[in-house]
Amino acid sequence: MKRRLLLLGMLAAPAAWAQPVSGKLRRVGVLAPSTAEKEAVTLKPFFDRMAELGWVEGRTVAYDRAYADDQHGRLASLAEALVVRAPEVIFAPPATAAVAASRATRSIPIAFGSVTDPVSAGLVSSLARPTGNVTGISNYGDSLAPKRLEILLELVRKVRRIGLIADPSDPTTRADQAALAPVLAASGLSLAVALVAGPQDVEQSLESLASKRIDALLTTTSLTFNLREQVMAFAARQRWPVVGHRPPMADAGALAAYASSLAEQLRRSADVIDKLLKGRKPSEIPIEQPTMFDMVINLKAARTLGIKVPQSVMLRATRVIE
Repeated sequence: MKRRLLLLGMLAAPAAWAQPVSGKLRRVGVLAPSTAEKEAVTLKPFFDRMAELGWVEGRTVAYDRAYADDQHGRLASLAEALVVRAPEVIFAPPATAAVAASRATRSIPIAFGSVTDPVSAGLVSSLARPTGNVTGISNYGDSLAPKRLEILLELVRKVRRIGLIADPSDPTTRADQAALAPVLAASGLSLAVALVAGPQDVEQSLESLASKRIDALLTTTSLTFNLREQVMAFAARQRWPVVGHRPPMADAGALAAYASSLAEQLRRSADVIDKLLKGRKPSEIPIEQPTMFDMVINLKAARTLGIKVPQSVMLRATRVIE
């Protein structure tokens, strides 16, 4: 009878399963590229899922958070300092953070949550057998930039020169440029790239694109995502149609956005961290690829730009902003 009551008590309190025998809090480092305020919103699906799995902050887990405040050049030193504090596991969601963490330690397990082509980024040796101390959730096996260009060309017919705003420290920049090159060549289009390393670069970099008389803008990388309000304010003044790489880009004013579901990826990242905390090695956890994709159409932006969105595009949208 006592044993049955004990089992029932365990079922009623899943957080107890995650509590280490010693009673000490398990320690998870979180290396994030933006500010505490922005990351609280972006990473909420991750922390919510961790709590669902029994990892309740202050009760079963302690998070050691390190924020780069949108200055990706700080990630290397932040990662090194985080490693010195010796968390059991490090969660480094985007490519820039994951690369910084992997360079800072070869022993502490690392999980990423949003990386395009982690093999080319040098994070893992293969998706099926990652080896080393890194694993996680990939955005997609290949760059989605050509798909965003396809959507742009469906929405805006008279396009000759495309602008791309990106982060020089992010491997995603290289992946997207390489993927776009053959598509642009086949379409007779040209590409102008503006590199942004922090908030201080946004205006000057976008001014350089304006001077090159681009017809439309594509976005990429986590830094552009975190600086989306600045980027979209400038684009609105220039009346540039923008196709973003995350749905919140459309909420900020982009004409459209196409991406794998970031919220779902971050939730699944929590499952990876859960496995690592329970003793699984990173090399035993294959890299997962997304199964859910979001395509957002911003009709408000379309009306402002005088663009009529084809029904064929509307039918494919998972969300429409009126």
